Amino acid sequence: MGSAFLSALAIAAFSLDCVSAHGYISDPAASFLDASKKTSYVKTITADVSAAFQGQNWGWGGEAAVAAFTATFPSAGYASLRAMLDQHVSDCGNTRADVSPVDVAGKTSMKWQNDEEHVGFVASHHGPCEVWLDDTMVGRQSDCVAAYGSGYPASVNVDFSQCKHSCTLRFYWLALHDPNWQIYKQCVPLTNKATRTLRLT
Repeated sequence: MGSAFLSALAIAAFSLDCVSAHGYISDPAASFLDASKKTSYVKTITADVSAAFQGQNWGWGGEAAVAAFTATFPSAGYASLRAMLDQHVSDCGNTRADVSPVDVAGKTSMKWQNDEEHVGFVASHHGPCEVWLDDTMVGRQSDCVAAYGSGYPASVNVDFSQCKHSCTLRFYWLALHDPNWQIYKQCVPLTNKATRTLRLT
């Protein structure tokens, strides 16, 4: 077998690996059903999910797609990004909610990272994101990449005082760089010993 062919195979394998290398919640640490897919998106959807999104040119990707999505989302009939994405991914995707909770006492941010490329959010993957603690939205950005950048890891500000003793962190991100929009959804069960102590004193 020729060296050129082997090199081509290696490049193809590397490319396929990078396709699935997008990021994960590293702190408070998420637990995964399949650790080999912890950086992968859960599902793809298209503009067909709502008539409000149709008629736009989603092929431009990047900031242009974010601008179009931001302008049309209020007419799409969803109260939040979570409400939209939960219709397509009702559970926690590849993350586990049945594990011991992570204590967030003293924490002020969530960390997101991509170990393969040593970045936070992949620079090309512009799109909205939301952070929820149980049923309370504690963060929303129309463009997660623009807001939090590609620092390794990226820091997403979270007011963990909203977690009263125990709660579930849910992170939603919709990458719009391709007409097949990528859904990222990860969950982390939490405990907040700081708020528990405040109630007991």
